[in-house]
Amino acid sequence: MKRRITTVACIIGVCLLLGAAAWAGDGQIDIAEIPYTISSSGSYIVVDDLSTTATNTAGITIDADNVTLDLNGHAIIGPGKAAGSTGDGIYVDGAQYNIAIRNGTVRDWRGYGVYGNDARNSQFESLRCYNNGGYGLGAGSGSKVIGNTCRQNGGRGIYTGECCTVTGNTSEYNGNDGIYTGSGCTVTGNSCCSNEDDGIQANFSTVSGNMCYSNTGDGIRVAYNCRVVDNTCNNNGYMTGDGAGILATGYDNRITNNHCTGNDRGLDLDAANNIVSGNTLIRNTTPLDAVGGNQLDILISELPYTISQPGMYRLSGDLSLSAIDTHGITIDADDVTLDLNGHSLTGPGKTTGAIGHGIYVFGTQYNIAIRNGSVRDWRLDGVNADGAYNSQFEALRCYNNGDDGISLTNGCTVTGNTCYNNGDDGIYNSSGPLTVSGNTCRDNGGDGISTGYGCTVSGNACRGNGADGIQSSYSSVRGNACYNNTGDGIQATDSLVAENCCMANGTNLNLTTCTAVNNKS
Repeated sequence: MKRRITTVACIIGVCLLLGAAAWAGDGQIDIAEIPYTISSSGSYIVVDDLSTTATNTAGITIDADNVTLDLNGHAIIGPGKAAGSTGDGIYVDGAQYNIAIRNGTVRDWRGYGVYGNDARNSQFESLRCYNNGGYGLGAGSGSKVIGNTCRQNGGRGIYTGECCTVTGNTSEYNGNDGIYTGSGCTVTGNSCCSNEDDGIQANFSTVSGNMCYSNTGDGIRVAYNCRVVDNTCNNNGYMTGDGAGILATGYDNRITNNHCTGNDRGLDLDAANNIVSGNTLIRNTTPLDAVGGNQLDILISELPYTISQPGMYRLSGDLSLSAIDTHGITIDADDVTLDLNGHSLTGPGKTTGAIGHGIYVFGTQYNIAIRNGSVRDWRLDGVNADGAYNSQFEALRCYNNGDDGISLTNGCTVTGNTCYNNGDDGIYNSSGPLTVSGNTCRDNGGDGISTGYGCTVSGNACRGNGADGIQSSYSSVRGNACYNNTGDGIQATDSLVAENCCMANGTNLNLTTCTAVNNKS
């Protein structure tokens, strides 16, 4: 093994090795001054805090394979992050293999704190890279980067090549990204905060369990074929920045179960064919910004909320809105399923303000499904879907809204809903055709059910409404129960009215040119 020249002195039979490098008792080679070059394989240990005022030079240069460098808790200190034009704290010269660098501080260098960009199959552990002019820490392909802290470096905090494991690091206040990895990496359990670009950038990788907070750019930015799961991304796009909690610039990413709050955009999908599910999006300026063609299963966690892309949307819990004159959820896209997931959507009150539907389908949309929850206390309709064609409304509880419980257009199915104590009709449809079955409409201010032409109205129960129980034309009205409504039990024109039970209404049956069969009144 190559060694630096040393002086041997023997005093009273004891031989001492004098100089900057010496063999330690455990077989390690001591490093006692910098600059220093490691040119042979072996285990090296720093014996004290070491500093230099020399510029344009590296502190420790590694020019061999199979080297372990233990800083032993000490600091390698450069002449200043703005001094000279080059100089890394620790520099791995060229493509070296099996390098391990650990356990100490590397600070105040003009270039990198630790430059190991070409160090393959290597380990970087428990390093504190602080206030360097370039990147904090660079690692080559096939390496592990574990438990390091990179703060206030001029470039990226941590940079790696391909197929690396980057775990348990903290990267903060760096002049570029917190962590930037090559393809095929695992990036897990890191904290990336207040960096001047993105918290984490990755490609063809798994990014899981990280915290990305208050970065000027995006919390997490991925390109292609990444799995992004269980991360927390808060307050990104900080100050004058523009950032998403999570940004996918490419396709075939799976983004699941992340928590994105207070970002400029919660999730931003710039390409199609990504799969998104189970993420919570709260207090973002824009919850979701996505191009078409993605597979979306989105949790809605706050109101108001606008759905602008096809997909599945679910309530994460009971949601309420105290602001007046606004809609709770607006649907502005085709092919949307909105599952209230058993929860309630509560407005500011049926007499508060001048406008505001609980759920509002904006314009003309096709293939909408809304189901399974309560919509109550809104100034106008619980659900207004007057522009929703070929759509379904199921298992909704529309209560105490200022106008209709459910208002919708033709070509829809309305099944198993309960509309109670709404200011006008329980279920209202102006034009038909429509299938209205198995609904209960009680104590509404207008009709229980009012439909247009060409409808099937069957198996509904309408009681105590302020006008008619059921009103319909050119329809089949069969097997309904209408009781104690102020107006007619059933009012129908040019319809088949069969097997209904109408009792104690203002008028039980009010039929014009209808066929009436086996009704009880």
